[in-house]
Amino acid sequence: MINLPFKSNPKPRLIRLISPVFAGILIAGTAVNAWGQTPEINFKPIIRQTIEKAILPGYKNLADVANAQENHLAKLCEQPSEENLTKAQQAFSPLVGAWSGVEMYRIGPAIKNNRQEKLFFWPDRKSIGLRQVRKLIDTQDKTALTKETLPKKSVAVQGVLALEYVLFGKNSEMLATANPQSYRCNYGVSITRAIQTTAQEIIGDWSSPSGYAAVMLETGPTNPIYRSDAEVIQDLLRISSEMIQSTRDLKIQNTIKENPEKSKPKRAPFWRSNQTLHAYQNNLHAVEALFTKGGLAELTPRYAKSLSFELEQTNKFLRKLEQENIAWEKLVKQKESHETLAFTLIPLEGAHYIVSDLIPQKLGLSLGFNSLDGD
Repeated sequence: MINLPFKSNPKPRLIRLISPVFAGILIAGTAVNAWGQTPEINFKPIIRQTIEKAILPGYKNLADVANAQENHLAKLCEQPSEENLTKAQQAFSPLVGAWSGVEMYRIGPAIKNNRQEKLFFWPDRKSIGLRQVRKLIDTQDKTALTKETLPKKSVAVQGVLALEYVLFGKNSEMLATANPQSYRCNYGVSITRAIQTTAQEIIGDWSSPSGYAAVMLETGPTNPIYRSDAEVIQDLLRISSEMIQSTRDLKIQNTIKENPEKSKPKRAPFWRSNQTLHAYQNNLHAVEALFTKGGLAELTPRYAKSLSFELEQTNKFLRKLEQENIAWEKLVKQKESHETLAFTLIPLEGAHYIVSDLIPQKLGLSLGFNSLDGD
């Protein structure tokens, strides 16, 4: 058992239990050549593989799953019933998983035209977005029902959390008994189409001849963003680090607080649909996929192995809680499950340290600016 100089400490006062694999790589240190310099590495094949095997398939999956959700909602709109509402609600879980698999890619096309916020307006600290969604439903604003006009509205009313409120929010049970083609149901269909449109726009901006993939692959002094392939790898490591940090600090620690009595379960995303744990697991699977499918693991196999261990330890805790099938609001308030959630902070802290410090150091890189700093 060793203590590591992590940049931040979880509020729960827990003993840091570091895996033997993690401890071993700390002792191993950074590989250097005879002159004390990190050997030059050809990053370009890894960059290409990351784009083709991780990023683009992730967004295609999001578009496909949103289309499946649309089909279930459309059937519910045509034939309101308990069965069709259940199917539409069940289709929301794959959509949450698909979104959570690309949430980390807050670069290039995803941050253009507020697309990230259009897909996922969170955190909604003052419930501004929630009030806007409710107002649309209450006033039955018809301009929210077409794929041409909904994208022009607030980012908060056209993403996965807006759809969650349609399917699981106050009075959502009435979707089963409403008249065919009810406003709320058709608004849900409109949201699914907006999600597909945004996902396709992101794919287009990645894969067009002069798109972001080309920007990443054609680095150099005239490139407006990346002067070298190393800078691209830095960006990929940075977004991995931010995804782990966001899951740990903003999503888990900021929700569970110091004890069950002080916990704030509604600060977490997807609490209405009870998909919070599902989302967190897919956030971490996405980090893992960036290293395995994307190929970053090939750069630092030993560190990548330790990272996989820490992420799997976290997801093991999360799976255990998910299998209990308890509503998130109750789960966070129970002593035993609260302790389990607190324990996830330990491997997450280790995973974050590996990605933000150890791997960049080994590769001779520096992650620089973190978009979560100051949150």
